[in-house]
Amino acid sequence: MNETTNVCPRCGAAFTCGMRAGEAECWCAALPAAFAVPAEGAGECYCPRCLGALIEARRQALRGAPG
Repeated sequence: MNETTNVCPRCGAAFTCGMRAGEAECWCAALPAAFAVPAEGAGECYCPRCLGALIEARRQALRGAPG
């Protein structure tokens, strides 16, 4: 899975989306489902580093939210 298929809208890094590269599953499937995958043509996915940071920020926000 070395083929560059996407550019991260957050940091500009080039990365590979497994689905776009023809894989059965993308690397992001192993991460918690914190964000919806953009519909075709509706936007771009985040790179592994940015998606991880966004998931962690969401976790932190949920921990601090009143229950």
